[in-house]
Amino acid sequence: MSVTIDDISRQLGISVSTVSKALNDYPDVSQETRERVKAAALALDYHPSSAARNLRRGRSDKIGLLINNPISFISEYISEIMAGAALSAENYNQNLILYTTAVDHPDRLKRICRAREVDGLMLIFQPSDEAVAVLEKEGMPFIVFGRRIEHPNVSYIAPDNQDGSYRLTTHLIEQGHQRIGFTTRPQLGTVSEDRFAGYRQALDEAGIPFDPNLIIETVIEPLSGRRAFEALLKLSDPPTALFALYDLMAVDAAQAAQERGMIIPDDIAIAGFDSWRASLMTTPAITTVQQPLQNMSQMATDMLLRRIQDNSHPPERHTLPVQLIVRASTKRKIHANNN
Repeated sequence: MSVTIDDISRQLGISVSTVSKALNDYPDVSQETRERVKAAALALDYHPSSAARNLRRGRSDKIGLLINNPISFISEYISEIMAGAALSAENYNQNLILYTTAVDHPDRLKRICRAREVDGLMLIFQPSDEAVAVLEKEGMPFIVFGRRIEHPNVSYIAPDNQDGSYRLTTHLIEQGHQRIGFTTRPQLGTVSEDRFAGYRQALDEAGIPFDPNLIIETVIEPLSGRRAFEALLKLSDPPTALFALYDLMAVDAAQAAQERGMIIPDDIAIAGFDSWRASLMTTPAITTVQQPLQNMSQMATDMLLRRIQDNSHPPERHTLPVQLIVRASTKRKIHANNN
């Protein structure tokens, strides 16, 4: 059974309020009394209740991580963010609470805010304007992780999705490809939009006509990369390269290609995004774009804690550079006029 300040009070024969003041170094308690109380607390193995302390402070010392995905769809990318956020939070003596499904729904968000289980929220999804309005009305400090947000009052930290996509598409063009399939995912909001913008930018600069038939829309579901790849192969003039929106889709596509007897990258080049460990598990390994997730997690925690300290703090917007990692799934030497 845990020791309380009542136990210390009884042992020393002094009031509970004096014990409490002594433990919290109030100036109206003598140095001798403070030392007696702290010595008794140490001898009795007393540990203060964080719940009681936080209630007095009006803080929980907890950060909420909202991913808006069912637990069965937590990807390696989300796992890396969770690990980085948890480590960063621990460095500030904060704890992390995970919220998974349908947190973009205004009523559910309102319940999270009013329960005050957390002092602030890190959103790893594209919040609707209605969701932002709820968070602002409830006075809940929050930031958005991993994507650009157009709302003028919202703080975010994001990788440079457009530049990463531009550089990857340019690499494929330099390898001789002019028909490059691309997968989108509207559910991902500006992540999908910015990567598509980089793809279009590279095509335009290379003078390659845009073909909407090469764009395949996907949703969050198992084997989405395989389905996108198979749809592209049904075209009368199929692509010679596929740019998957993220690595797991590229892995799906690579497996489907090899099952058909296709050689990567000679018959089809395949690339992804996000630099998941899975991209190294295929043969050949998959070309990708790496995000600075560790740095982003640290910066995101710092940003959120600043907002918790002062929710009137001006919005912060950070876009971090990414790194193109070229691997064997795309690197080949062919003549530039080959399609």
